[in-house]
Amino acid sequence: MNNTIIIERGFNGPRLSGNGGYVGGVLADHFTRAFGGDGAVEITLRAPIPVETSLQVVREGDALMLREGETLICEARAGKVDHLTAPPAPTDWADVMRRGEEGGSPEDSDFHWCIVCGRGRAVGDGLRVFGTQGPEPGYSLSCYVPHANHADASGAIRPEFLWGALDCPGAWAAQDPDDWRPALTGRMTAKVLDRPKVGERCAVVGWRIGAEGRKLFSGTALYTESGRLCAIGHCTWIVLKT
Repeated sequence: MNNTIIIERGFNGPRLSGNGGYVGGVLADHFTRAFGGDGAVEITLRAPIPVETSLQVVREGDALMLREGETLICEARAGKVDHLTAPPAPTDWADVMRRGEEGGSPEDSDFHWCIVCGRGRAVGDGLRVFGTQGPEPGYSLSCYVPHANHADASGAIRPEFLWGALDCPGAWAAQDPDDWRPALTGRMTAKVLDRPKVGERCAVVGWRIGAEGRKLFSGTALYTESGRLCAIGHCTWIVLKT
């Protein structure tokens, strides 16, 4: 197997590189089609993800590698999410919607233009997964309203966008409220269970799992307003040095 993919400029996290969750979802789709499995895939990011650049998807043993020439960008392997125990689905949707109005990455943030959480992205462009820390320490709560631009012909949201939606809320849960140094996705394992439809209001619940030096660990779960669990993931974040 040797395919070529291009991550378009609009699918960024940091301004000039791809969003880790979205790109992870793209590579996870290639992995599932190549290897099968139960849908849980582990993505490890090794280098910033170039945009508008031809990248090679190469099968190596039981893994898929995403490369730019000789540079390894990220790799996909079979993963597990069975160890994750997600918090319950939120019941206060007034609170979910309020966080959607107030949260996300503002203009003075490094991620203002992030496809997932950037408030600079218009409706139908970015995912606009907007949320904040809370309602308790070590948690985050985000609002997500799926848009038709991110759906397949059946009206269900494409898996790579759900991987993206699981991404940023994990950082908000894992980071210390007094330490907002930028954190980038280092490894993400996720499984899509039941894709939401266009316009079906969703919430992403994030929770802190632990920390080890500059590594932070979080879980995220995406629920519909009816309480249906659509996707769940585990993420390792790398806090950048300043």
